[in-house]
Amino acid sequence: MKSLLTLLTTLAFCISASAQRIVGELEANTDMLMTPDDSLLNQSDDVKKDKKEVPVDIRAWTIDGKYGNQMPTYVDTMAHQIQNRNLSEGVNGHYNSLGNLGSPRLNHIFMERSDIGGDFIFLRTFDQFYVAPDQFRYYNTKSPYLNVTYDFCGSKNTGDDHVKVTYTNNVNRRVNFGGLFDYMYGQGYYDAQSTSYMGSSAWVSYLGDKYDLHLQYTHNHMKLAENGGITDENYITHPENMERSYASSDIPTWLSNTWSKQEHDILHLNHRYHIGFYRSMGDSANISIEFVPVTSIYHTLDLQYLRRAYIAYDTPDYYHTHNNYADLDTTDDRTKDLLIRNVVGLSLREGFNRYAQAGLNAYVSFEHQSFEMPDSVLTPLNETPRFLRKQKQSENTISIGGQIIRTQGHTLHYNIDAELGLTGAHSGDLSVNANGQLNVRLLGDTASLKLSAYLHRNTPAYYIRHYHSRHAWWNVDAEKETRTRIEARLSWEKTKTTLTLGLEHLKNYTYFSNTGTENPAGSAIGYSNNITPMQASGNIEVMSASLLQDFKFGILHLDNDITFQTTSDDDIIPLPTLSLYHNLYLKFRYAKVLDIEFGADMKYFTEYYMPDYSPVVSQFMVQNRNNRVKIGNYPLISVYANFDLKRTRFYIQYYHANQSDGRYFWAPGYPINPKGIHMGINWNFYD
Repeated sequence: MKSLLTLLTTLAFCISASAQRIVGELEANTDMLMTPDDSLLNQSDDVKKDKKEVPVDIRAWTIDGKYGNQMPTYVDTMAHQIQNRNLSEGVNGHYNSLGNLGSPRLNHIFMERSDIGGDFIFLRTFDQFYVAPDQFRYYNTKSPYLNVTYDFCGSKNTGDDHVKVTYTNNVNRRVNFGGLFDYMYGQGYYDAQSTSYMGSSAWVSYLGDKYDLHLQYTHNHMKLAENGGITDENYITHPENMERSYASSDIPTWLSNTWSKQEHDILHLNHRYHIGFYRSMGDSANISIEFVPVTSIYHTLDLQYLRRAYIAYDTPDYYHTHNNYADLDTTDDRTKDLLIRNVVGLSLREGFNRYAQAGLNAYVSFEHQSFEMPDSVLTPLNETPRFLRKQKQSENTISIGGQIIRTQGHTLHYNIDAELGLTGAHSGDLSVNANGQLNVRLLGDTASLKLSAYLHRNTPAYYIRHYHSRHAWWNVDAEKETRTRIEARLSWEKTKTTLTLGLEHLKNYTYFSNTGTENPAGSAIGYSNNITPMQASGNIEVMSASLLQDFKFGILHLDNDITFQTTSDDDIIPLPTLSLYHNLYLKFRYAKVLDIEFGADMKYFTEYYMPDYSPVVSQFMVQNRNNRVKIGNYPLISVYANFDLKRTRFYIQYYHANQSDGRYFWAPGYPINPKGIHMGINWNFYD
């Protein structure tokens, strides 16, 4: 809380320092020097005296967690598809979610899934909010930069709000600092479905000739109401058969007064010392001195303290298969994960002379992780285990790794890295990753071919092997999981085409399954909810082909995202065969200053056995084989208008315009949000 107050105070000071200028810009509806019409040459002498040129150049990058490499990334200033960036199903509808803003979600495109959070698996379904340290953006800007985003929909009883503020400023050309505040609140259109997430981050970076430093601290607080889904899908699929009409918020749900909570404290430090030489650049009339790094010594420190709680004050009979600690009135399961990782490495820098065409990196990593969760003691046969104490376990791992990387030049880029666990809990773990990009000139434009492959042979996450709670309890001696993937991506900007082909082979694949049992006749719940970790005994193959193809006919545009997938075992890895996104819109400029996009988009996927959701651990699990239901074959259509006025972007969207069809489930038991108006605005301010 103290860190949050400190960040909010800093942001308030930064915002107030720019408030007078911001208000002036909005009132005048101007944007200093963002278009040629604002040039100083077109202004009177009096205006020239009152205005100064404000540089708006800004760049952003992330820091590779293992090697400390700067990885350039985009600064989000585009208005295209801004209407979809706050939706739980993702910009192109690739996610199945529980419906509400920030609710747990699962990417139904298998090749796009990621295991964020590492051993703390409870983060995997919250990637709409959680940002991993190696995805955190650092900035360098020639003038103070402030970005404010606000998205909202619905009423105070059903809708959601999302506020995000980013501020960054350079003290000089080497030192940058900033802060970020992210608040998501979704009341939810269905009962007991609210989400409330608050995140704050602060960072500082220093880019010198001989020394670089990146330091980031993040604190997140997350609270999610768990409702277990609606009690009867007929409320959606056959509302005419119900005794009366129901508003979405009146439909009964299985759970109430039940919460999942998470809290995260994350500190990430990377710093490097460079050894090199100075050389003269330019000609005799204009000479500059440049430092050329040859070798770097670097150190990365990760500190993460992650907590989760599952709290239930009222759980219906038979909802869960197991009820440990039956003598307790309230469920209060808590688990903690403390991670301390140090990485020390040596880097031979790329490009210090014409023979150094690639960079070489090598490191050794020391990792300590401790876990805390409920424990019990054995009791006489057929008696329920009783809670006695907290169980604490720890795992330590020493690993080594190396990398060869080429990022300079235009034609060929590549990156090959490997890591091997030497001792400890992850001894024998092996990860090899290879990426390459070839750029060639084709018909006056550049075509790009990207090839990637990996081999991962790793111990499953700790909480897949061990977990103790009131309604889920396991200790699994799992084999190492092996995953091999190869992927090729061909993109050509001239035709707005991107084609991706991928193939993955999995051995000893670990996953969750719903192993609930059939309840006694007459009970309200047909099958109980019980999550169990499983490991496939055989091999599984997944193949994917994806096409991004955009068309333009004057002001008429049609964007297409088509993905085809097959899996050799759809009982373990169920996937939709076809996933579609189509966006038809008009794009034009009004009065020479206002860019407008007006159109409609559709998200669709074919029917499949979308995994169930377990509120006990906030994870998705393969459906119970005795009680399965297919999800999909339902188009989600929305109509929208986007506007881009210099530094201001805003939109209005009529979401789920085709609600009349009663099949709008994107997760078993969880309908997507009903139709409604969504609006949002995004401001960029400089100086």
